[in-house]
Amino acid sequence: MFKRIQNLPTAVRHSLIYASALAFSKALALIMVPVATNFLTPEDYGRLDVLQTLADLLSIVIGMGMAETLFRFAGSADDDDERRKASANIFGLAICLGLFSLALGQFLAGHISQWLPGNIAELEARLILASLSMVGTILVPLAWLRMQGSAWSYFAGTAGRVALQVAIAVPLLFMGFGVTGVLSATLISAIILCAWLVRSQWKDTGISFEFARFKAYSVYGGPLIFVGISGFVLGSFDRWILADTVGTAEMAQYALAAKFGLITAVLIQPFDLWWHPRRFSCVKEQNGKERCAQIATIGVAIAILSALIIAATGPTLVRLMTPEAYHQSIAYIPWLAALAALHNANSNLGFGAMSAHTTVKPAIIDGIAAGIALAGYLLLIPIYHAWGAIIATSLALSIRMLATYRVSQKALNLPYRIRRLSLMVCSGLFCLVMLPGEPLSLMVALQSFIVLSGFVLSCIFLGILPKPAISLQKIKIMLGR
Repeated sequence: MFKRIQNLPTAVRHSLIYASALAFSKALALIMVPVATNFLTPEDYGRLDVLQTLADLLSIVIGMGMAETLFRFAGSADDDDERRKASANIFGLAICLGLFSLALGQFLAGHISQWLPGNIAELEARLILASLSMVGTILVPLAWLRMQGSAWSYFAGTAGRVALQVAIAVPLLFMGFGVTGVLSATLISAIILCAWLVRSQWKDTGISFEFARFKAYSVYGGPLIFVGISGFVLGSFDRWILADTVGTAEMAQYALAAKFGLITAVLIQPFDLWWHPRRFSCVKEQNGKERCAQIATIGVAIAILSALIIAATGPTLVRLMTPEAYHQSIAYIPWLAALAALHNANSNLGFGAMSAHTTVKPAIIDGIAAGIALAGYLLLIPIYHAWGAIIATSLALSIRMLATYRVSQKALNLPYRIRRLSLMVCSGLFCLVMLPGEPLSLMVALQSFIVLSGFVLSCIFLGILPKPAISLQKIKIMLGR
């Protein structure tokens, strides 16, 4: 069995390892769902989600697009020496940002806890802010491991952190520490992972502080902060408005649905973890543009299929794993999964905009989309509550997708087959509507299987996915050994 895995193309083998890391991590996270929902009231769960939403926002600012900057400058370097210099300096920049954010976060923790909705305690704010200060010093070494093809080391880091976090959080919840216990487990696991990664990066590339290089990295990575903040508005800020409008108890229903809906991104991530660091070098190869377009289209197909899988299985998981008080969330899961797929398609088809020397244009597009979403939230959430958030996000993400594609094609014209792409998206939407939402039964399982199989067959018929009979050698040629 192990020998067969070793004979697979490198891309497939690494994607399987990344998928295993994600599957292990998310399996443990899913184990935490029934534990957390039984030990935390909906109000507590909503408060924890407010803090997680804060983490989503600040991790963007503190991370400052470090992983993408590493891919851009180290990935396009002409030789290995320059790659290592770029990595060492980007890691040095990440350490500087982490130390600054740690000091600033602890200084402002009391004020931040008062600004947030949901009656957040100052200690809770201090714990989450301390964890966030290590974002950059964790992201850069993990991104470097992916670039180096060190898939097993990446597995050890990501899966090990989650395992440690769960091992600490569960006893603390049983002992009655509640939200504080969960946040303490997050901080301890982050410290241990950060220490291991700093040591690993130091041994591999060293750490450099060539401030002359920091300017070029900031010009590229700086606008990605605004891209990330816009992504936060499009993906998480609606929960703050919901919490303020309808209260944390009702918002917890939407937050739980979002947690399941975003498993879509987890299913897509093995592909992204393999492809995104390599596309900058791939486009320079012979027939690189054609190959980039082909693989990006496969990525969109994987995103849609992942959303359909979550839409089919998510409601059953909620019924099995949570108390009945949380079952209102089931109605939102298919549409939040679809939004996660749309978000991912934007990053796959928007490669052209990311290949330039600056990321100002993506930042402008995302800023406009975030403004549209924010206006929609303020207008629709007070009237339609969670459905208002879904409608506003759908409109904003669709506009962003079209604008990003247009700008990307002007920057780097890739030969996408637009008609086939459009037909695949229509097929995906049709399948989403056709999926049953009733409690699990033999007929429901059969109908879901038929719908999912129908989408896969449509992708094969359109020539987007390879036929099952395709040889291993052809897969190796397409993905690259």
